[in-house]
Amino acid sequence: MNSNLAASPNSPFLRPLGAFEELFWLLDQQRFVHFVMAAEVEGRTTVDDWRRALDLVQQRHPLFSVRIERNAENRPCFRKDGTNPIALRVVQERNATQRWEFQAELELSIPFNPAQAPLLRAVLLHEEQRTVCLIAIHYSIADGRSVAFVIRDLLQALSGKPLARLPVPPSLEEILGITSNGVSYPGPDNEPPASKRSSVFVNEADTRPRVKTLGLTTHLTSRLRERARQEGTTVHGALSSAFAVACWEIFDELNGSPIRVMSPIDTRKLLGLSEECAMRVGSGTVPIEPCEATTFWDIARSATTGLTKAQTLEAIRATRHGLHEVLKPGLDVPAAAAIAAQGFAHDILLTNLGNLGYGTDFGELKLKAVWGPAATARLVDAHTIGVTTINGSLRLVQTTFAPAGPLLESVEEILVSACATRKHVMVAQLLG
Repeated sequence: MNSNLAASPNSPFLRPLGAFEELFWLLDQQRFVHFVMAAEVEGRTTVDDWRRALDLVQQRHPLFSVRIERNAENRPCFRKDGTNPIALRVVQERNATQRWEFQAELELSIPFNPAQAPLLRAVLLHEEQRTVCLIAIHYSIADGRSVAFVIRDLLQALSGKPLARLPVPPSLEEILGITSNGVSYPGPDNEPPASKRSSVFVNEADTRPRVKTLGLTTHLTSRLRERARQEGTTVHGALSSAFAVACWEIFDELNGSPIRVMSPIDTRKLLGLSEECAMRVGSGTVPIEPCEATTFWDIARSATTGLTKAQTLEAIRATRHGLHEVLKPGLDVPAAAAIAAQGFAHDILLTNLGNLGYGTDFGELKLKAVWGPAATARLVDAHTIGVTTINGSLRLVQTTFAPAGPLLESVEEILVSACATRKHVMVAQLLG
């Protein structure tokens, strides 16, 4: 580990925040910057079982016992703070698990105070034979794929398997060799106090984001995967195409305009990283141009090709280095918000975790579904779409402050049409 970034063994500070982590920490002082994942579990459990499992998971992941604080050089850092367990809110009522979307909306409306540990919390919608566990977590310490691993860890703990403790995960900038040697951070003149930040969130909490879900059948999921392969593209490219066409069809203000689809990019395989819980994503944005004379699969291939350039190690390093340079010491919250608004502008944020890649049987428990991420950064006209695939079914979660519209239903219809025949379906036919 680079000595400039590492804390001494006796230091309460684990390490400075990386560029993306710092950006989300700054944005959090102005808007909601956290997300929610949901796990549907079948099998008999008790609330005490979940409490013990959460405690074991907290012991496993070092960033689950931190708050964010400036060190002596005024750099924002993760500071060790193991005084508080992961907060657990329990909902036990008839058919509680059928209303988890409403509970997710509530969690997205409740801010985190980064100066208070831990930076995650859980909600348990508990019935005798079925449970939905919601994990709400701050973006500075995790991404969606991370929380998919955490859900697996929780179920392993519930089934009695031991969980090894992990080391402190370095920032992605440190892994990429991007450092801040010799940089002096000025004092936080423009940083709002936590009390002021909290009062702003309380005033905004009356307007909750809306969370909608839709699960594709295993047949349609299998057909989509097969047809995308035949067409020389990916499921993600097909989803990008479907959401663009659906936006043109549903939202008058987007009809005839390019649809900007932003996609988080998981760096774990590129960098050979483990399944630790930390911010490990880059991003790429592809503008999809409207053209009724083209086909659905033409758009899917174009979207896939456009994203490929952002998925290389060189592109990720260049993007992170650029963000690192932009986030100069002393950058205030409005400036960070302006950078995010310009650099990450989008109409659809399509965060696709893909096939989660682990089994769904955990002793006497069965993981039936994972949903998410449900997330929003209060970009009024944007829609966040979380995508997971587990037990052969692709599941969609839409989060937005704008009117949701029948977006997910339209996407499903478009995918059915696009996969139903070997004929090439024109965009004009889908819009008709």
